[in-house]
Amino acid sequence: MDRDIGMETDMYAMDPRVRDIIAAAIAFVIFLVLIGVLPAVMNPGIGYLIALVGFILAMSAAGYYTIEKLT
Repeated sequence: MDRDIGMETDMYAMDPRVRDIIAAAIAFVIFLVLIGVLPAVMNPGIGYLIALVGFILAMSAAGYYTIEKLT
C-alpha cells in the first residue's frame, strides 16, 4: 500500500535536469534584459558589469533554490 503512494508522488515530480534547464533559461532572459536596459540608462561599462553580476546572482539563486528543493 505504501509503495503505491510513493510511486504516485514520483510521477508528478519534475526531472531535476528539466528544472536546471528552465532555471538557466530564465537567468539568460534576465541577462538579456539587463544587457539591453542597463547600458542605455547608465555608463555602458558599468551597465554591462552590473548585467553580468545580475546574471551570476540569478544563476546562483536558481542553483540554491534547486538544491534546497532536492534535500
